[in-house]
Amino acid sequence: MMTKFIALLVFGVLLVGCATEETPHSPAMHAANGMVLNSDTPALGDYSLYQVESQWTNQMGDQLTLDSLSGAIQVVALTYTSCEVSCPRIVADMKRIRSKTSSDNHFLLISLDPERDTVQKMADYAATQDLDANRWNLVRGDPDDVLEMAALLGVRFRKMADGEYAHSNIITILDAQGTILYQQQGLGSDLTDKTISFLNGI
Repeated sequence: MMTKFIALLVFGVLLVGCATEETPHSPAMHAANGMVLNSDTPALGDYSLYQVESQWTNQMGDQLTLDSLSGAIQVVALTYTSCEVSCPRIVADMKRIRSKTSSDNHFLLISLDPERDTVQKMADYAATQDLDANRWNLVRGDPDDVLEMAALLGVRFRKMADGEYAHSNIITILDAQGTILYQQQGLGSDLTDKTISFLNGI
């Protein structure tokens, strides 16, 4: 079931990838002003992202699979290190979430630009941004795996002529089993305050 579901989602992203509207398309979710909840899914059920069998490399050079992240709340976004527009704001919002919520929460940045985001570049970026490796994973993977994750998280992106990427600005909260609990669609203090309130309420 999961494989068929992923295929449909990836096909959907291919159809709408150039659109500018940022509408969530993630599994088992009911849209409400970009803030989306899923509250009743069994552990590692049909909608767990941790069923995806992709391999990733983090900023330490370690190989990992998504299911290795299970057991803790994950705050997730798709960004890339050379982005100078929205990605710094995404990371700033995530760092604010980090400072205002449980120290048990973990943070995952998935690179939209694995060609340029080498392990060394991710490590340098993590050091510059003061992202603690005990709580933050910056990962790169095959382009097809990035596309699959973007589809599952409802993130639309496309590479532009100058080599940069246009993309949705979405921060996703996964529960300990990899099911989407909540999404912050857009950036800024008001939206981030709602994400912080949500995390502090679970």
